[in-house]
Amino acid sequence: MIIRLLGWGLVLLVIVAIVGFISNSKEFGTKILSGKLGMYIIALLVGLYLALF
Repeated sequence: MIIRLLGWGLVLLVIVAIVGFISNSKEFGTKILSGKLGMYIIALLVGLYLALF
């Protein structure tokens, strides 16, 4: 139960971070596809795994 709540919290946190990262980037080309966004996507997948399984 606690792990599922942690997973959903991580998912919400990562979604807010991705939206903030995209809105702060001025170049919508190569800057979005940087390593930081990849790390956010991996954290999103981990959060979904914790929340659903």
